This record gives sequence, C-alpha cells and structure tokens, in this order.
Amino acid sequence: MVIKINYKLAGIFLAVAIVAGVALHFVGFAYTNSRGAVLTNASEQGVELPILMYHHILEKSKLLGKFTITPGEFEKDLQFIQQNGYTTISINELIAYSEGTGNLPEKPIMITFDDGYLSFYRFAYPLLQKYNMKAVLSIIGIHSQKFSETDDAGINYAHVTWDEVKEMSDSGLVEIENHTYNMHTNDKGRKGCRIKAGESDDEYKAMFKEDVGKLQDKLHEILGEPPTTFTFPFGYLCSQADEIVKEMGFKVTLSCQEKLNYIESGQPDQLYRLNRYNRPHDRSTEDFFKYVLKKSQYTGKNALGPAA
Repeated sequence: MVIKINYKLAGIFLAVAIVAGVALHFVGFAYTNSRGAVLTNASEQGVELPILMYHHILEKSKLLGKFTITPGEFEKDLQFIQQNGYTTISINELIAYSEGTGNLPEKPIMITFDDGYLSFYRFAYPLLQKYNMKAVLSIIGIHSQKFSETDDAGINYAHVTWDEVKEMSDSGLVEIENHTYNMHTNDKGRKGCRIKAGESDDEYKAMFKEDVGKLQDKLHEILGEPPTTFTFPFGYLCSQADEIVKEMGFKVTLSCQEKLNYIESGQPDQLYRLNRYNRPHDRSTEDFFKYVLKKSQYTGKNALGPAA
C-alpha cells in the first residue's frame, strides 16, 4: 500500500510542535509533590525570586525613614505576600534548589533583615509567627556580644542577644546569617569590608578571615552549624572578598542592588551577590510591591493576584 503524504499539512503540524516545545522550554511548568504543594520547574531564565531588605522597625520615632519602618507597615507587607500567592522561603531551601536537590514554591519570595536590631525580635518576629512566614536575619557579632553582656534594651539602638538568636533560630522561621563581627563601620580608612588603599591581598585576606570567622565560630557554637550566607555591610561589594567567602564555605552572598533574581536549578554559583529591594518608610505596600514586581514574569493580573 502506498501512503501519500500531504507535505503542506505535515509542515503545519511540525511548526506547531516546534512552537509548543519552545514555549514549554522557556515558560517552564508547575507540578505538585506528594503533599500537594505547588512547585516550580526552572525555565530557561530560571525561577524568579524577589528578595526584600529590611533593617529597623519602630512604632514612633524620628528614625523612621529610608531604613526604618513601622510594625504596621511590615504587617501590611506580610498580608500582601499572603494574599497574592507568594510563599516565603529560606536560604537553605534556595541552596537546595540551586544545587538540584530541592524545589521551590510556585511564587517564592525572601524576606531579609540586616544588622540584627532588637526591634526585629520585638516586632518582626511575632508577626512572622502570626503569619507563619520565614525570614533571614544577618547580625553584627560585636553588637550581639555587647547587648548579651548588659541589661540595656533601648529599642532605638539595641541589638539581639545570643539567647534571642538561639530562640529565633530554633523556631524554624528565622535563619541567622553573617554580617561581619566588627566591619559594619566606615572608619580607619575602610568602607565596610572592602580592601583599604595600600593593603596587600594577603593582609586583607587575613583580616577578613579573622573578623568574619569570629562570628562564624560563635554562631556555630550557639546554633550547632555555621551560617551559609555572608551579607555585605552597607552593600559595599569587594571583588577580593568574593573569593574569600567561597573559600570560607559561604554558599550565598547578599548585595543591595535592586533587581529581581533568576535562579536556575543546578547552578549554585548564581547565589553570590543576590539582589535585594530596600523597604523604606512612608511608601504604601502596594506602591512598594509594584516597584519590586515591575519586571516580574507575573506581569498583569498574576503579578498582584493569587497564584493560578
């Protein structure tokens, strides 16, 4: 039997198949695990991850501004996250995904707090418990040591103690990370943890390892394992520090550049210099997230609406 092939029709079917295949390759697809949680499959661009950056939370203060917000503003942010289908994730979950050993929720988002102010423990931590959300807290070692040795708990300036660090870490909601032991300063010719003019690479490496390693050792002692993440003070990046943190075993570094992150499974080196959006006071939650998500893949109804 001779089969006649309609080459015109076959060509149309082939074109449709190619387009469909390309679309699936670039868009990716969602699926569920055995527990029914929606997980995301990496697309060509990777999984989209907005990271929010907070510092200080105070009820009423002259300090309210670029780096200090109110508890009410923070709670509205958490409500937005919940109501719009986003799921807060931990650093460890992100590492597992990047190494190809874990998955992420369909619309992941990360909450980070820098410096380790006592206000995080007083105001943010209870709200994280209320909404069952996760956050990353990067602390400055010398300040936690100081306030662990005194009863001074001035909410405007005090920092979390080692006992509070342990309590929050044990909750499973807060990951404690390294923001240097004593390099969150701009004095003696050094900006944050940057190399100083005239300082040799060997001198810088020894200084960096001594300072950052001191907090690593302290947190390892308290928490049972060292932090996986280094947060650059003031967001001051330093190319010399990049290789040192890898050598020290850090798997993630956090910057202050305001961009979305796109992470591919099986690409752990993408977790260095992650981008974050600073959350200022006196800006509505809606306006802030509109700015954060302006280049989101969920542009339109899905960007500010529940996950499908």
